Amino acid sequence: MQKIILLSITLFIFFKTFSQDKEYAISVVDSLTSQDFHGRGYVNNGDKIAAQFVKGEFKKFGLKSFGDNYLQQFTIPINTFADTLLVSVNNNRLIPGKDYVLFSSSPSVFGTFELIWCLLDSTGVPQLQSNYVMTDILDKVMVIDMNQKDFKKESNFKAKGIIFLRDEKVWWHVSNGKIVNDYFQLQIVKDKIPENSKTITLQARNKYFDTYQTQNVVAYVEGKTYPDSFFVFTAHYDHLGQMGAETFFPGANDNASGTSMLLDLARHYSLPENQPDFSIAFIAFGAEEVGLLGSGYFTANPLFPLENIKFLINLDMVGSGSEGIKIVNGTVFKKQFNKLVRINSENEYLLKVSERGEAANSDHYPFFQKGVPCFFIYTLGKECKEYHNIYDTPKNVPFTEYEDLFRLLTDFIGTFK
Repeated sequence: MQKIILLSITLFIFFKTFSQDKEYAISVVDSLTSQDFHGRGYVNNGDKIAAQFVKGEFKKFGLKSFGDNYLQQFTIPINTFADTLLVSVNNNRLIPGKDYVLFSSSPSVFGTFELIWCLLDSTGVPQLQSNYVMTDILDKVMVIDMNQKDFKKESNFKAKGIIFLRDEKVWWHVSNGKIVNDYFQLQIVKDKIPENSKTITLQARNKYFDTYQTQNVVAYVEGKTYPDSFFVFTAHYDHLGQMGAETFFPGANDNASGTSMLLDLARHYSLPENQPDFSIAFIAFGAEEVGLLGSGYFTANPLFPLENIKFLINLDMVGSGSEGIKIVNGTVFKKQFNKLVRINSENEYLLKVSERGEAANSDHYPFFQKGVPCFFIYTLGKECKEYHNIYDTPKNVPFTEYEDLFRLLTDFIGTFK
C-alpha cells in the first residue's frame, strides 16, 4: 500500500512539473499579447518592450550572455502608422483591423476619393466599371475583387489607391513596409463597402524610418562536456505591432507561442539537474515579420561560430497540435527526421510527425543557407485558425499538445552524443 501511495505521489509530482511548464507558457503568452506590448512591433517601442521581457526571463533563469548584454542590436527600414486612422464609406466609419487594414507600404493620405469598380467577370477577368477607361483612373481609387497576390499594378495608369475586397476577415503584413509607395492600398471586408458606393474618405499619417533600431535577444546554457558545441533553439518574438493608435495585433500563436516554449526550454535547461552535455543557445529574433531580418543579421554577424552548431530547431506557431506537427527540412535532414519519428512513436507523444521540404518561411532559413542543419517545427490543428489578424489572441491558442511537444524536443536533444 505504501508503495502504491509513493508511486502516486511520484506520478503526481512528475505530471505537475510538466503542468507547471504549460502554465508558465500560458503566462508568457498572456504577457506578450497584452496591450502594454503594443503588438511587439514598431509603434510605441513594442519590439523593445518585448525584447526587455525576454531578456528579463533569460536573466532570471541565470543564462549566460555572449557579451555584456543579451541584446544584439541592428537596424531595419520600416513604415509605421502611429496616429488615429479614419476610413469612411457612405458616412459609415469602418473599424480598423476588423473591417479593413491599410497596407504598410502606404503613404500618408488625406481626402475623399471617387471609387471605380473593377470586378471579375464570369471568365475571371477584371472589368472596369462601364463608361471608364484606364486614363480615367488618375487620382481615383480602384475597387477589385481578385486576389492581391495575382494583381499587378500596371505602369500605364496611376490610381490614387487600390482596395482589395475580402469575403470575411482582413489580414495584415508589415513585410511590405520596408518601402513607401506613391499610392495606398487597403483590404476591406466586402459587406462594408456596398457595390453602389461612390466615394471613400481616408485620414492616415505615416512615419517612415530608414534605420529603426531593433534587436535579437540571445542567451545560452553552457554544456558540461562539450561547451564549445551548440544545440540551438530559436523563435521570433516580434509581431505586426500597431496599425494606428487604437488597433494592435496580439500575435498569440504567431509567435508568442513559440517564444513561450523557447523560454520554457531555457528555464528547463537552466536547472542544474538538466544541464546538457552540449551548450544550448536560445535566440529570440526580432524583425521576422519584416522579412527574416533578425535571423539574417545574426547569421551575417554570429555571436558564436555557426559551424559549431550541431543542430538548430526553430519554433514558430506551436499553439495547436491535434493533428501533429510539421517538420520543414524533414526531407533534407532525413536521419534527424527519422529520429524524431522514432522517439514520437515509441512514446506515443503526437498524432503524427510529418515532413516537408525546404522552405524560406521562418527564421531557420538564413541558417540553412549557411549550411547549418536545422528544422522549423510548427503544430497542426484546426483549433488555431487565426493568422495575421486581430483575432490571434490567447483564448484562441489552446496549446493542445504543448507538453508532448516539449518532451519530444528534450528527448531529441538527449540523443546527441
